[in-house]
Amino acid sequence: MSYDPSITFFASFIPMFFSFASLIELAFYIIGSIGLYSMANNTGMKNPWLAWIPVAREYLLGSLADRYNCTSRQKKTSFAIWLTVASVIQLPVIGFILLSIPLISSMMYFSLSLLLVLLFLVLIVAVINLACKVLYLVCVYYTVMDYEPSRGVLYTILAFFNLEAIVWFLMRRNVPVGVAGRCEPLQPKYNVH
Repeated sequence: MSYDPSITFFASFIPMFFSFASLIELAFYIIGSIGLYSMANNTGMKNPWLAWIPVAREYLLGSLADRYNCTSRQKKTSFAIWLTVASVIQLPVIGFILLSIPLISSMMYFSLSLLLVLLFLVLIVAVINLACKVLYLVCVYYTVMDYEPSRGVLYTILAFFNLEAIVWFLMRRNVPVGVAGRCEPLQPKYNVH
């Protein structure tokens, strides 16, 4: 058996890469929580600290989208409830996907009908994830339209690529349309130092 030092060299970078990626993810989480907290706090919403709790922050985002729909569009929506339910549903769905990958590869040798059933379940899970992502992006769009309507599409595209933490941080001091009216080219900022 031969020893290849290049494999050991590259394998030593894997834990370092995941550590670096985890630090970046943590930084995005903190920046996004600061932004969502400030946005909810500036509008006088109850419990802005929910921005720091993983599933509860979706409730807060849905509440901000509901607030925009109620004040600016005169429509009553329930995004807070639907987005929270969607985020709770997605947790076991993601686990199912991760468990299905090795099962599918091992079942290829057993039964074609069992494999088809499992593939059908994976397809259903993918549709559920897609629906949850669309609901999330709709809530992001409505929230952005309340805080920075001139950049609604751009910020929603950033959220599609999971960069919404930057969006929340950039909008954290903006005065919402429901308070200041729609101001062009950009929404005014609160005088917070």
